[in-house]
Amino acid sequence: MPGGGFGDGQVPRYTMRYLIMGTGALGTVFGGLLLQAGQMVDFIGRGKHFDVLRRQGLTIDGIWGQVHLGPVSVSPEDPSRPYDVILLCVKSFDTETACRQIKNLLATGGLIISIQNGLGNLDIISQECGPTAAVGARVIFGARISRPGLATVTVYADKVLLGMQPAEIQPPQLHQVATHLNEAGIPTAVVDNIFTHIWEKALYNCALNPLGAILHVTYGELAACPHTRDLMGAIIQEIYEVAARMQIAMHHASAAAYFRHFLERLVPPTAAHHPSMLQDLEQGRRTEIEALNGAICRYATQHHLSAPTNETVCRLIRFLEGIDP
Repeated sequence: MPGGGFGDGQVPRYTMRYLIMGTGALGTVFGGLLLQAGQMVDFIGRGKHFDVLRRQGLTIDGIWGQVHLGPVSVSPEDPSRPYDVILLCVKSFDTETACRQIKNLLATGGLIISIQNGLGNLDIISQECGPTAAVGARVIFGARISRPGLATVTVYADKVLLGMQPAEIQPPQLHQVATHLNEAGIPTAVVDNIFTHIWEKALYNCALNPLGAILHVTYGELAACPHTRDLMGAIIQEIYEVAARMQIAMHHASAAAYFRHFLERLVPPTAAHHPSMLQDLEQGRRTEIEALNGAICRYATQHHLSAPTNETVCRLIRFLEGIDP
């Protein structure tokens, strides 16, 4: 399991209460490893997996080793003490509903950390719970529910990054959260430019997930074919145009520079992977297309731009979902 420890800018330990809102794979891993490290953690979830967690306990396995814990603590409807930190681990389309459910459970000065895919989640958290509570996270390790009660960590690419906008208001307790996550074995750092990291993760997902889901192919197959490679290049170009209009800083100066990095560095390590969006479609679940390419299309319209390639893949995914946006 990746190690952690205290780093520059971290503050002395003090007791914090955590709530995990949403017990999918990532919520289970974050909550379980924080519990294993001795933190106070409650959970809110639903479905068979959550039933097993609260009745029988949870197991985490995979590339970070194996952890076994007893039945998890479920958040009471009216907790005697509010939560200092809530990790929001629900699908993007459930963000507003979840925020309305949890905002009265948050302590004064507490933080809600978006452990989610896509764009726009921080805006919703800010609107529902206040801008000083909203923390963005870039998470690029992967996990899956192997069976109810078992979460498997499948891939690790880089540290979890946490941050607030504007960067000048990063509170001391955010560094404490990073300390706790590092001690739990989840490498984590606090950064000033969290929007850049969130947009670049969304950029990667927008280029690969819908096309892989529509065509039932791996990331490597998409990159190997000139036709789909051109489509991904067009998706990336449109996103760069939207980001520039919105004054979102990107690490690569141009879409062409990013696309080279994407093909040479980002795709090869995950070339054999199928997108989670394909799994959602195969299991009849709603996808997160509206927080990915759909968000790009909405931003493009707001800023008097067009994003026809992103709009096309949105329409195709909506058709496969069988639901309206």
